[in-house]
Amino acid sequence: MTESRLAAIVLCLALTVVGPARAQYFPMGQSGQGAGGDIQGVTVAGKASIAASPNLVEIDLEVSSASEITADAIVKYRDAKRRLRDAFAALKLDNVAVEERGLLVDKKGMMANPYFGGMPSMSNSKTEVQLTRKLVIKCSNIRGMDEDRLLQLIARLLDVAQDAGARVGKQQDPYRRYYNPYDPYGQSGEGLIRFVVDDYEKLQEEAYEKAIADARARAERLARLSRVELGPIVAVREALVPADRPPTPDEEGPRKRLEAAKLQDIQVRVELLVRFEVHASPAGNGRAPNK
Repeated sequence: MTESRLAAIVLCLALTVVGPARAQYFPMGQSGQGAGGDIQGVTVAGKASIAASPNLVEIDLEVSSASEITADAIVKYRDAKRRLRDAFAALKLDNVAVEERGLLVDKKGMMANPYFGGMPSMSNSKTEVQLTRKLVIKCSNIRGMDEDRLLQLIARLLDVAQDAGARVGKQQDPYRRYYNPYDPYGQSGEGLIRFVVDDYEKLQEEAYEKAIADARARAERLARLSRVELGPIVAVREALVPADRPPTPDEEGPRKRLEAAKLQDIQVRVELLVRFEVHASPAGNGRAPNK
């Protein structure tokens, strides 16, 4: 045997052992179980993707007030929040709502550095107490709305918020670079507004149905090539569900939703690992067809 022929045989054996496989086929034995005692069958990945246009727009706002006298800071804070709510109520838009998030009570001025234990005080003046409330402006039922009309609506909401004295957009942490050195200025896809698909449950159900159908088509093809009969589904496992995420600190609980900083269709993708039972075919006797 020549060295070139021996090298070719070794390469073929290596590819047979380590080659990737997206599906697994286990031949049926007399007892219906393989050598490892597992349920015999074929496991395939079923995939599905559904494009959905956003149906919600969210804008982050902040209202704040500060004073050396805490009671004055509270009065100013209440006035600022009431002015903002009155401004949006005056729009008389049924699909626009103002949602309040957490209230922060802190001192006004330079933020403490978490790595150096804070900055020393440079004066003996009294500390100014600052109250900051995060609010989210939600504009629903935007799916199917003309782009120009939607842009005019968003511009109107932003102008009203700023005219009422609110700070628009998610406020940046000045020490973000210490937490994430690869994104020191908070440019990881966060925009001024968020486009959201929040009716995710219905879309996910449709994607699941398509993923199961895709898995069945793949399994039927493998069963036909292996000359076995495809049986019922015996196991399903989720491999990819993009909308499952933990809540942020100012959210009440986890929500299934997809977000994007751009106005575009958002892909609802799911991937399922589906295992089918197989049975030996009397005609094929469990043998794969000859090529």
